[in-house]
Amino acid sequence: MALSCSATTSDFASHPQAISFTVVEGSKSWVCTAVYANPRVELRQQVWAHLRELGGRITLPWLVLGDFNEILLSTECRGGRFSMAWASQFLEVLNDCNLLDMGAKGLHFTWYRNQRGVVLAKRLDRAVCNVAWQAMFPEAYVENLCRVYSDHCPLLLRRDGSRDKSPDRPFRFQAAWATHKDFERIVREAWCRSKPTLANGLQVVQVDALKFNNKQSFKIR
Repeated sequence: MALSCSATTSDFASHPQAISFTVVEGSKSWVCTAVYANPRVELRQQVWAHLRELGGRITLPWLVLGDFNEILLSTECRGGRFSMAWASQFLEVLNDCNLLDMGAKGLHFTWYRNQRGVVLAKRLDRAVCNVAWQAMFPEAYVENLCRVYSDHCPLLLRRDGSRDKSPDRPFRFQAAWATHKDFERIVREAWCRSKPTLANGLQVVQVDALKFNNKQSFKIR
């Protein structure tokens, strides 16, 4: 997440699985919490407790984003086991903290792994916020970008500007591409050819991915 040059930040709270800071932009002040929840269920309970503690004392607009290592719905996973009990615990945390899922455009899943020939995919990464933060940034939205070297997709948070302003259909990563043996090489080569910025890299990857799509039998439009 990028902050404008006029913004200042200060530490608010820290935890082994999360860090919170206050953002001040002119007359606006809000709290941001970046989360990396532990993959182990029993250790993940610790960050759930930490978020509940924060929720009990934060009075400012509040944004929480990152890798929660948990999903809310069965539709947020493919090829893996869905635990209603674990999902319910996650939902209870969000409800107790009055946090709303911001949703996302772009990729449906944010984590992919090839396990013994089976592609697993889940929406482990997301952004949630309270009503006050939503009111402060009513046009904010999240975009799930294409992953490059990590098994997680980066999240791009846009606080200003409508997602519907562009008349062109947005580029969408197709999960079927990831199942092709040559696609990882195509992404790597495109990334190496680009100028050393994230935006340029993603633009080159987008062009090559669409060319790849048109050459293959699945030809997704």
